[in-house]
Amino acid sequence: MQYRAASEGAGEYKMMIAEKNLEKRLVLICKNNLDRECLYNGLLNTGLRLPIVCYETLEHSDAESAGLSAAVLLLHIGTRKVTDPELSGEIKNIKAEWDPVPLILLSECEDWDQIVCAIELGARGYIPTSVGIRVCVEAVHLAMAGGTFIPATSITGKAQPKKTDTHELSGLFTAREIQVIQLLRQGKANKVIAYELSMSEATVKVHMHNIMKKFGATNRTEVAYKLNNLYQNVF
Repeated sequence: MQYRAASEGAGEYKMMIAEKNLEKRLVLICKNNLDRECLYNGLLNTGLRLPIVCYETLEHSDAESAGLSAAVLLLHIGTRKVTDPELSGEIKNIKAEWDPVPLILLSECEDWDQIVCAIELGARGYIPTSVGIRVCVEAVHLAMAGGTFIPATSITGKAQPKKTDTHELSGLFTAREIQVIQLLRQGKANKVIAYELSMSEATVKVHMHNIMKKFGATNRTEVAYKLNNLYQNVF
């Protein structure tokens, strides 16, 4: 009887260890030692709500065990282009192997085409290295909550926005919707748009719904992308 109790206790102890080992964490893949160490310390010291486990490459990680405990996968791709067939193929494989763990790409490239390609491949975030560490932390938290992170600077562009030719848009959108579109392309939230246009946040949501419907879009990011493609000569 005592032996049985000891066995049960040992089993419970092993289960506790297993549960602890499966604690949700951020899996950071970064080839460069210095970058990896800086990211590790910076993220933890800036409010990241997850422990971090680091690997030099995906080949060095145990995808099966790491995937079970991963809350987010942060992959540093350096200067590589997402539009490159080799990297895009790797991202597809990573998505298939690590699904449903959200994937965020950290890149030295801030080109809009790279960002769009990453999102189309299923990434839940694209972080250029030009942003601060606090933005990285918020991007990880957003992915954990089911959102998708895109840097506002990439949507608005580095150049000053040009004046909108309302005549080219008036056939599709109302005057109020055009005003909302202009602020949306600047990366402003509904609450800010409501304040600047002197309307309620509920009214902004209605306009946003109508804009998405006219574009056949499902979210704000898709609207911004389609606007960028369709009206580059307008904005």
